[in-house]
Amino acid sequence: MLRITSAKVTASPGASGWVQVHAFSPAKSEEAKSKGQLFVVVASKNGKEGIEAISFEREIVSRFREGYYSSPQEKTFDILDGVTRKVVSEFGSEGSEIEIVCLAYTDGVVYTSAYGGGRVLINREGALASILESGQDVVTASGFPKAEDVIVLGTKAFFEKVSTSDLKERLVERNPETAVESLAPLVYGGNEIGTAGAIIMKFEADIDFRPIIKPEPVQKPVVKSEIRPSISIGKFLGDLTKKLPRRNIYIKPGMQDEAISQNRKLTLSVGVILLVILTISIGFGIRQKRVNDQKKEYQGILAQATSEVDKAISLASSDPEASRQLFLDSEQKLAQIQGLKVRDEKIDELQKKIEDSRAAVLGEYTVEPALFLDLGLLSSGFTGDTVSSSGGNIYILDKAGARVVSITTSTKKSEVVSGPTVIENPQDLASYEDRVFVLLSDGIYSLDKGKTKVVEKTWSGDAFIYSFAGNLYIMDKSGGAIYRYSGLSANTFGTQQSWLSSSTKADFTNALGWGMNGAVYVLYPNSRILKYSLGSPQSFSVSGVSPEIGNVDALNADPDNQYVYLLDRAGKRVVVVDKNGKYKAQYIHERISEAVKIVVSEEDSKIILLTGEKLLSIDLRHL
Repeated sequence: MLRITSAKVTASPGASGWVQVHAFSPAKSEEAKSKGQLFVVVASKNGKEGIEAISFEREIVSRFREGYYSSPQEKTFDILDGVTRKVVSEFGSEGSEIEIVCLAYTDGVVYTSAYGGGRVLINREGALASILESGQDVVTASGFPKAEDVIVLGTKAFFEKVSTSDLKERLVERNPETAVESLAPLVYGGNEIGTAGAIIMKFEADIDFRPIIKPEPVQKPVVKSEIRPSISIGKFLGDLTKKLPRRNIYIKPGMQDEAISQNRKLTLSVGVILLVILTISIGFGIRQKRVNDQKKEYQGILAQATSEVDKAISLASSDPEASRQLFLDSEQKLAQIQGLKVRDEKIDELQKKIEDSRAAVLGEYTVEPALFLDLGLLSSGFTGDTVSSSGGNIYILDKAGARVVSITTSTKKSEVVSGPTVIENPQDLASYEDRVFVLLSDGIYSLDKGKTKVVEKTWSGDAFIYSFAGNLYIMDKSGGAIYRYSGLSANTFGTQQSWLSSSTKADFTNALGWGMNGAVYVLYPNSRILKYSLGSPQSFSVSGVSPEIGNVDALNADPDNQYVYLLDRAGKRVVVVDKNGKYKAQYIHERISEAVKIVVSEEDSKIILLTGEKLLSIDLRHL
């Protein structure tokens, strides 16, 4: 009878389901003759996870094993068909999607059965053929295997992930263990399907054991070792004895015992030397086995990680979210491999590939901010609190010093716009093209060779101001309102209009700041951001950022920009999202934690960070 070598591959269990593969050989020889070996693949989409899923799976397999080996029937074909139907009837009635594929091998005959989508394939002499394919009824088949046949039992999900051509390619001239290692990246790659699993079995001619005639005992001691030295023992002993001092021994009465003693010493010395060699060889053998076991452990993971990062790179432009998830999974597997402290060029190659593709896949850029301008050089003791940008100009307000300065982004040309003799106790700043506005205690003023009041105060308490498309907007924090003042000719503005719809009730009491790019984005503590469009609330949620943002300290939404920019001081980064909050990129560096406000010019490809006394800049790379 042929003997079977096998190997299995199973996906990680999770919400999408689980799969397990078991092989049984009966302990009693009578059972082995009548029932033989049993191989079972069980999968389920019952929503169970963790310990609950393990218990459920063990119960199914235990019931299957007991039913098969304890059946009173004589025909294996009927036994396998009956126990499969019984298990499906018992466990499939619990609302679970059960999938079973099994094989029994006894008396040189293979019996197979399947249910729920599982398949059985055979590879014989390079040709791959289907034995059976199941649906919502149990199907059974039998046949006679030949030496070198390879049979694959797999779930429906396994064959969805592994095409027939891929399977055939990996079964050619390979043992089951090597085939499984090459199939693992296909099973783990792509969308996660917890029910993907298979067992690969190869039928080989059994070794014909014949009794060995015991040789006549020899007088010389023999040390057995599986490890063969590079030179023969006889040659070694011959060379050794040649190097020993030659002594002529004369036998005379009373000296026989002395000669015997010398021979014993020589034999003992040789034995000790051989024992040392044997010990060293065993030590090397144990070390090599440990290395081989370790290599076997990480090679499958390495293949999966390499496959994931390659797929992540290919999906970077077409499916960024899936690409980033695959990339992060490959990073975790690399860390797992590195924890084994194995030296392998392929590990170094994988690490380099991950590092080189990080920016393209994850959009992560580690960039040191450059000094854009030292504000202290413009005005002694200047400390910026608020910043606004428009038309290629940056305007910065020093509230305590009652000063406003302007900087041209492209040339860094700077000047003081206004000082404490013109404005008193400024609260906020806004700009549009080459015009700059400040919020004072009694209204909004335009700064141009002095100051001109353009909006009379009608609100109470704190407020924010913003200029968009030539209009002025005011957020009345305590009043829960946003007012619009339309721009008119001669640099004047129209009457107050409520921008929020009549049905919108807003609370801006704790608002930290806002931005506008057609829609209005309002920043609250704990990274809460609300979006309004045409006066009504809109859905907005930051997603896809890894690691998640702990706290957003400032935001920049500008009509001239495609993206929204979030300052995360604790995370030492600027996160870039689209107008709905979907992750695009992030810029990371220690010095970003110094910033208090942020403005961005995508036209000039720059992020400008206000630290108070200085402006720092980062060149944009994600556009």
